Amino acid sequence: MSNTRISTVGHRGAAGHAPENTLAAVESGIALGVDYVEVDVQRTSDGALVLMHDKFVDRTTNGHGRLSAMKLDDLRKLDAGDGQKIPLLGELLEVATGRVGLILETITPGIGSIVSSFVADCGFQSPMIFASFLHADIFRIRAQNEKALTMALFEGVPIVPSRFTADARATHAGIALDSATPELVEKLQKNGVEVFAYTADTDYQIDLAISLGVEGIISNFPERIGKRMSL
Repeated sequence: MSNTRISTVGHRGAAGHAPENTLAAVESGIALGVDYVEVDVQRTSDGALVLMHDKFVDRTTNGHGRLSAMKLDDLRKLDAGDGQKIPLLGELLEVATGRVGLILETITPGIGSIVSSFVADCGFQSPMIFASFLHADIFRIRAQNEKALTMALFEGVPIVPSRFTADARATHAGIALDSATPELVEKLQKNGVEVFAYTADTDYQIDLAISLGVEGIISNFPERIGKRMSL
């Protein structure tokens, strides 16, 4: 289908193979040979940085309630699937450093620079991209560290495609596959922005993402990307 190098990204670790945003999912992504694993970061009521996408714990754990209103000790008692615990960001960095790149999507408003500083203090030794739908957060990360790689996430098609990434000083754009068009991808790339498409799981979705000419594809089943690329 194409010989162009495309980065493979495991969505929420590799959520098609293990409970999302757990260390098991991250290990699955690493075992599958992904370039990056993407995970979501939130902050608890007592300031701990943990991995979870939803603002409520109900869907992915055996608990109930809003994560930001809960303390770490209570969260760590929950089962995040198959006996997995909700990981701390520090645990993720320890598992991933030197083994796989990370895309960290910040969910809690205002924690972007906190997460960036935490990663720097840990001396993480793999590629790192900070991502968010909260574009003010990734703007602050670039203001803090102009060398940081940041990804502005969005759905829909902006009137001026280059504007939202320029305003956020983003180096990357993460586009919902339903919103992505060849024209949109091309306009972003002409402005020096690398484009990743999400979430492509089926053969049709992966083929569509490849045809768009993006630099990265995010999938719950990242091993399928290489198979489609080889056709």
